[in-house]
Amino acid sequence: MRSPRSLRPYALGLPLALLIGLIAWSVTRAPAPPATGSAIEYYHAALDQYQLAIDPEEAAGFDAAAGWARTGGEFTVARESGPGLAAVCRFRHRAAGSGARFHTADAAECARLKDSPEWTYDSIAFYVPAPGVATCGRDAYPVLRSHRTSGQPEPAYRYTTDVTAHARMSRQGFVSDGVVMCSPRSQADLDADIVRLLEQATLGPTETLVSEVKARGIERWLDEQVAQNVTRYTQYSFFVPPDDPAECIDDATPPVAPEKYCHTYNIAPWPVGWEFYRQSKTAPDQVRLRMAHAWHQIFVVSDGPGTYAYAAFHQTLRDHVFGTFEELLLKYALSPFLGEYQNWLFNVPEHDGVRPNENFARELMQLFTIGVTELNEDGTPRLDAAGVPVPTYGQGDIETLARVLTGFGFPPRPGKEPEWQGTRYYIGDMVAFEAYHDRGPKRLLGGRIDLPAGGTALAEVRAAVHALVGHPNTPPFISKQLIQKLVTSDPTPAYVARVSAVFKDNGQGVRGDLAAVTRAVLLDPEARGARKIDPQYGRLREPALFWTAMIRGLDVTTDGVIPYEEVARSSQFLFLPPSVFNYYSSDHTLGGGAIPAPEFAIYGSSEFLNRSNQLVMLLYDADLPVLQFHYGPRPYVKDALGTPTPSLSAFLPDAGDANRLVARIDRLFLHGTMRPAQRRTIVNAVDKIPVTEPLARTRMALRLTLSSIDYHVQK
Repeated sequence: MRSPRSLRPYALGLPLALLIGLIAWSVTRAPAPPATGSAIEYYHAALDQYQLAIDPEEAAGFDAAAGWARTGGEFTVARESGPGLAAVCRFRHRAAGSGARFHTADAAECARLKDSPEWTYDSIAFYVPAPGVATCGRDAYPVLRSHRTSGQPEPAYRYTTDVTAHARMSRQGFVSDGVVMCSPRSQADLDADIVRLLEQATLGPTETLVSEVKARGIERWLDEQVAQNVTRYTQYSFFVPPDDPAECIDDATPPVAPEKYCHTYNIAPWPVGWEFYRQSKTAPDQVRLRMAHAWHQIFVVSDGPGTYAYAAFHQTLRDHVFGTFEELLLKYALSPFLGEYQNWLFNVPEHDGVRPNENFARELMQLFTIGVTELNEDGTPRLDAAGVPVPTYGQGDIETLARVLTGFGFPPRPGKEPEWQGTRYYIGDMVAFEAYHDRGPKRLLGGRIDLPAGGTALAEVRAAVHALVGHPNTPPFISKQLIQKLVTSDPTPAYVARVSAVFKDNGQGVRGDLAAVTRAVLLDPEARGARKIDPQYGRLREPALFWTAMIRGLDVTTDGVIPYEEVARSSQFLFLPPSVFNYYSSDHTLGGGAIPAPEFAIYGSSEFLNRSNQLVMLLYDADLPVLQFHYGPRPYVKDALGTPTPSLSAFLPDAGDANRLVARIDRLFLHGTMRPAQRRTIVNAVDKIPVTEPLARTRMALRLTLSSIDYHVQK
């Protein structure tokens, strides 16, 4: 008799990645099968055993037992048999003191195990939809099983719907058995997944948008978002900075007026940042805006030459986020804003012993395409025979690429002819001046870029960009960063590999189709699906998105000034990252350990308190005169509105019932993941306020929820 671990599950031996890829993850309007309960997961660290509690009495026993703790995992099950449902047999291992349990929905396997000397049959534990070949269909989640192969005298099994948690079980010596049963999708599961999607794909969920996605389905909604017209920034007037900075300063002497603020409206990025927050609430193309926000942290510029240049550059990102990566990269490389920031504008061939500036040549490879270490398709580093990472390029490659990047100057102003070192103008692409281009042969990256002598400047830049986009490192290097900025800071290698495969080919032979890559990131089973219980899953909500989510979810009216200033106090001075490595390094790890956590580079105890204070000021502004002054309209701001406290009128009808109020806030801001202890604490705090004060009760519930670490970390 074979042990259960050697039996083939319903997966029929297909690889897990293929299995997951075959599962349809889109939201459907079809009702889930009737569900009467949950299988709740517990873990015992000393025993290294996982258990499923099937009913409330059994769960209460585990809750009271020493050593057992809830993992947060659970999936829906049926209590009684019905059409299309399979019985799940439960067995316990006969070894003395063993905590091992085994569940199977395979009737033949159940019958065989009843005769096994290793296992004792307990009962039919529950019923689940019978899986087809390698799929659970649209109305059910796959339940994945893994088993421990060594390290303990007795077997151990884990059953979970969380693809990420399942993938990480290999670290505990577990091996995947694939999909072994299915769990009906409840409406609460579907609603929670929609809110999670909107946290990942937009500048913040709203109840209106949740309803919209429910009505259309996730995939159709994403397609419609890609096709939306582009929201545009105000295009500010061309401005030539004076030689003397004192000629364009902000004059704050009374009477204060916008017209006196020369620096603010002609040089600084502030008006563009204010508009970002205003548009975050009303713009219909939310996915485009979120993707542009992500890309501007990869394709970094800073210390700009004028307000109009900031608006034009960030509009260019919006315009190209659903094109191809090659188009976007080329627009970035040829941006005069970037050219000046990265020191390759007016780059010329070697002369008098001075070689071309290498800054952009280095960072074009290091940060924007291939990275510093050769990668496998899943983003893990390639190692040589000695176990050392293999570098992607050397100093000679940098020097040669710098020679490619020569001979470019500012684009001409409208109606003017191009002129080498002419007027600084930042609209459009940089212009090639062949007299200043290095026309010698250029070979680098082991011949991936091989340019004969006599090539023209623009043709060689295009060829270099094309070759870097075609480099095998680029898909995993860029795909991982997009996953980190949208879904989770520590994606599994399998997740990176799946997105990277779409980057390489969208199914129609197109490399770097960013609309397809965006869909791949957001529709992957590690982004979608049921509960996310892996402790390393998720990402810190960066300051800018902390504010846009409040603006949208709380229906905040703002002219953008206060959000911009508060986010800057949180070390994310929008559109002015402190270095080419962004507001925070993509390599930052949690506590200096091994877990990637980029946004935590600007998060600490002071930032936790800072966000709490910002919430207080936003929610209680109307009641505190000192805050009215702080959050009110600024006299130097055109069409100033300030950021008055929101009315919270949408929440007030639920304020009389603390449980109902907290449940509503949980659904919209935590997609139903609020921990029971946290819920009790917030409900108790709300109930200390008289029901005759609905606004105060609502403010308390929101304050405690939105200042919690559970909200700060998107799961």
